[in-house]
Amino acid sequence: MVATTLAQLVANPYAKKKYLVILKPYDLDTSSEVTLYFSGEGFVTEPTDTPANTLFEPRLVEPISFSRSMFGSGRIGGYSVPGYGELILTNADGGLDDFATYAWDGRSVEVRVGEDGAAFQYYFTIFTGQAKTVEFDDLFIRVILRDSQNDFVRDYPDVLYAGTGGNEGSAELEGQVKPHCYGEVYNIEPVLVDATNNVYQVHDGAIQAIDAVYDSGVALTLTTDYTVDLTNGRFTLVAAPTGIITADVKGSKPGGTYLETVADIIQHLVEDHAGFTYPGDFDTASFTALNTANSATVGVYDRDTITLAQLLDRLINTIGGFYGFDRDGKFQVGRVELASGTADAEFDKTNIIEITRQASAVPNYQVRVNHKRNYRTMTESDFGAGITTAQRDFLGREYKTSIAEDTNILTPYPNSTALIVDSLFASTSDADTEASRLLTIYKTQRDVYRILVKTQPYTLKLNDVVKITFNRYNLSSGKLFRVIGIVEDAANNEVELELWG
Repeated sequence: MVATTLAQLVANPYAKKKYLVILKPYDLDTSSEVTLYFSGEGFVTEPTDTPANTLFEPRLVEPISFSRSMFGSGRIGGYSVPGYGELILTNADGGLDDFATYAWDGRSVEVRVGEDGAAFQYYFTIFTGQAKTVEFDDLFIRVILRDSQNDFVRDYPDVLYAGTGGNEGSAELEGQVKPHCYGEVYNIEPVLVDATNNVYQVHDGAIQAIDAVYDSGVALTLTTDYTVDLTNGRFTLVAAPTGIITADVKGSKPGGTYLETVADIIQHLVEDHAGFTYPGDFDTASFTALNTANSATVGVYDRDTITLAQLLDRLINTIGGFYGFDRDGKFQVGRVELASGTADAEFDKTNIIEITRQASAVPNYQVRVNHKRNYRTMTESDFGAGITTAQRDFLGREYKTSIAEDTNILTPYPNSTALIVDSLFASTSDADTEASRLLTIYKTQRDVYRILVKTQPYTLKLNDVVKITFNRYNLSSGKLFRVIGIVEDAANNEVELELWG
């Protein structure tokens, strides 16, 4: 009886796996997308299948090999790392030479696996992503793969002023990006969209609130000194300003819902700015879990162009998390935690082919979490008469800092340094909590191993917990680790894991 779930398939070491590939490049000659079907040994769908009566041409030489990492090799935290890999098609007869006339970058790739003899409905998707390019030689074509994180390498903010007046700004603003504001931010410098009428914009769209407006650091009075237009993310001064205009803002409120947590803001950005569809393109459970793990209010304001990937990194690094795509192409998030609980898999000398202990980072005796960013630092010459002492003190610094430390760490590790996190937390209490959490994790030496194991691919995912039992490196009693990197070799049923714990 053939496997009817992916779990059944990978659990059976004797099952003969077959692979199907669906490629959708863009034909430059016909100016249209084409759909191409390939397999290892040939496969034809039934009339009731979708697609129906379709031949998967037998050209697949090697099933997919693919690599995923939460972070850069040997690192915990920092910028995200897109997944990458390849699949190989035979082209000795030149039958695929037309591939050279197709555009491949960013085009859809789907890989499915099933048991020999299974119907098409029991071929399970193990990769959904994009092609990057194709490489030719006399015998083979290599389709270079990557996951959909390439969609995040786009300008943010991505809406420009037309310079036609009103919400589109004056002629001088034509081609400039409109500001975007999410969560709770302090002392941001808004865009002057209408100098004649003293109209300023803090966000391209509806916002929750404008908590305060300042002229040279001195708080103005609502209604008397300014009015607000929350629908368009704007405010208007009653009289011309005398100095630098700034504001404290609670930002974006799409569809009437104020966004203030990392998970909620990331979900909106990926949906609204990268073209993904909620909930279909998202691992919704991971977003719920991240909100449970950390529901702190954060804030970010941008009026200069960066990339969406850079913004997502700033958000997720605030709470010590990660993001990426799972095998079926769904976007997921999570938070880095020490391994605990029941292992998702266990490995020992019976299935470990190689094990390498990587260099360990020196533990940190101190964690500093910068937060409550002041978006417009000022000096004494900028301040107006009547500014409060508290406001003068705040405006002279770029951010506040929460510190957690254990100086005892300096005894065994005299070269220990502080871990510094430039966070987007809006409150000191939340920054204090995260500083303490990070100190607990990083004041102790954490080990990183790279192991090659003989096991079925597609059984583990990033952030899973595995138990390693080995007769060296103090692992004889077994130890739990987090999976922070995976390289799957379907052709040889081998998996390389990068483990941290």
